[in-house]
Amino acid sequence: MNNKPWKNDSFHSSYEEADQKRKKLLSLWEGNTTHEGMQVKVKYLSSRNSFVVKTRLHPDFEEKKPKKKKNVKNNRKNKKNNETRKFDLAATS
Repeated sequence: MNNKPWKNDSFHSSYEEADQKRKKLLSLWEGNTTHEGMQVKVKYLSSRNSFVVKTRLHPDFEEKKPKKKKNVKNNRKNKKNNETRKFDLAATS
């Protein structure tokens, strides 16, 4: 199962700044039905020596799209050896 990706919201030089932004987002979303199911986290990026605040909508709150059925012809019947399956009239006489 593939998880939904996180989106980068902002970059910060210290964890305290990033955590403050995370808490601000959580307080904005609290009690707001349009942001129901939103998630936020702080992640350290060693390559940039900074912290990133990431957000996403939890997959359980996402609208489920109906899966499309593949329209594929069954070519198996074309691959069968039909000569051996035919009824032999000479054998019944």
